[in-house]
Amino acid sequence: MDHLTKLKNKLENNETVFGITVTLREPAVMPHLSREGLDFILFDLEHGPSSLEQIGGLLQAARGLDIPTVVRVQDALYHLIAKTIDLGADGIMLPRTETLEQVETAIGALRFAPVGRKGFGGSHQFRTQETFDQFQANRLLILQIESPHGVASLPDILARYNEQIAGIVIGPYDMSVQVGTPLEIDSAPALEQIRQTMAICREFGLSCGIYCDNLAVADRWRAAGMNILWVASELDLLDLGIGQALERIGFLR
Repeated sequence: MDHLTKLKNKLENNETVFGITVTLREPAVMPHLSREGLDFILFDLEHGPSSLEQIGGLLQAARGLDIPTVVRVQDALYHLIAKTIDLGADGIMLPRTETLEQVETAIGALRFAPVGRKGFGGSHQFRTQETFDQFQANRLLILQIESPHGVASLPDILARYNEQIAGIVIGPYDMSVQVGTPLEIDSAPALEQIRQTMAICREFGLSCGIYCDNLAVADRWRAAGMNILWVASELDLLDLGIGQALERIGFLR
């Protein structure tokens, strides 16, 4: 079973999923990320330093190593989503999701007719030996909820498109800004919106997660019931590993 199928099964069964952001634009990094337990890697085109053109080779390198990839696109626009899939992404994360129209656009750009209206974009978009029908089922749509408006709209979105959505991920920092407590991600108003989002996902049987600054935060949210844990970046984990190595050999004792 390939790793994308394993990831899909985990999401469908609400099992714990672990992913990290990749910021380095060097294909040589990819083999170091090919390991059991790392369910996906995410390229951030909304806030990160990379462009879509710069990550095309990385998407193909990850695919060659059977590492599932998710790209956080800049907005709910056809060309931003469809071209990302053309270059080999296994799924997209849609930031600032608040409306049915945004989700409709994403589905239209992500899937071919009759489900969507994506144009045929060449062979790079298909995984090895992947059929047309498998493509339709395999591309992941993850919605990012980052505002009270998004939380309020989520039941209507899921009532209509639940089968097209792989999971929901909360953006805690934007949520804190939107509720009036900027960067206080553990404020009472922010936590209330997060709890509401989790409850809605439970009602619809959908995987739910959150961005975590570090592994301690991930542990806390996992204990609270989150199953998609998007944690920091490969550079943060590199820092962690170097620190543990130095401590182990005595330099930080």
